[in-house]
Amino acid sequence: MEKYSLGIDIGGTFIKYALVDENYNIKEKWKIKTTKFETKDELYDYICSNMRYIESVDVIGISAPGLIDEYSNVKSFAAPNVVSMYGTNINDEISKRVNKKVASINDAKSAGLCEFEIGNAKGSKSSAFLILGTGTGGCLCDKDGVVYGTDSFAAEFHNIPFMNFETKKIDKMGDYSSVTGLINIYNKKVDEDKQVSYGHEVCEKFLDEDEIAKEVVKEWIHNIVIQLIAITVTYNPEVICIGGGISEEDWFINELKKHYKEVCIKYLEADFITTKIERCKYNNDANILGAIINANLKNTEFIGQKCYV
Repeated sequence: MEKYSLGIDIGGTFIKYALVDENYNIKEKWKIKTTKFETKDELYDYICSNMRYIESVDVIGISAPGLIDEYSNVKSFAAPNVVSMYGTNINDEISKRVNKKVASINDAKSAGLCEFEIGNAKGSKSSAFLILGTGTGGCLCDKDGVVYGTDSFAAEFHNIPFMNFETKKIDKMGDYSSVTGLINIYNKKVDEDKQVSYGHEVCEKFLDEDEIAKEVVKEWIHNIVIQLIAITVTYNPEVICIGGGISEEDWFINELKKHYKEVCIKYLEADFITTKIERCKYNNDANILGAIINANLKNTEFIGQKCYV
């Protein structure tokens, strides 16, 4: 019987599953709504009860939000629906329920690992990944793979600080460059009855030549580029891959590349910068594929978890 890997992407809205073969081809996908439970046992029972084809699975790779260390300990609160994961070890919780080998990784690091191994950063000796969503996730890779840092806090790009001279407070770059940031920028410029709830609404107005939307998107892209410049100055990788739904839009990637180059020259006075800006090759499936890649890489290690097989 052919053996497969099971990938699970735990998100704040949905939990996605995929059965994947040894060549990282997805054979089947399904998802369930993320339900908030009061206890971690209820949540992990729910996750495991919705697994399929478990008898054909060798290893399980899990992607999850929040700060997750190399040993799969959840060290921060993340989405409201999965707060009960805080303080748990994902590997232990899943493996004791299904009797399989398990490896877990933060969702943005998972996407970065996917791109590093089989995507648009494959073959690079240094790469970074900025995932644009409700917040901004991140990942750094060197030639050996994901860089975690001493406290597994490396590449938490959302938290790159800057001084807000209007409020006299330290703000986070991710609050301005995320899709949430785009929505907030737009809603501050229009009357209440014209405010939007989703980023794609602003982008559609932009493509329809709406003047306010054009001004907003220009400001938003500038905010993203500032974050990219901060990554460049800190790490200067060969490539920075952009993920999230917006990265699938050609106009967006083209504008981002153009403005990044302009800022490198005008602000850094560094026309020699060769860091490339690319979209992620695997977007919707990057978290699941990266989780499985991580599980396969750790198949002979499984540090920090009990092995029940």
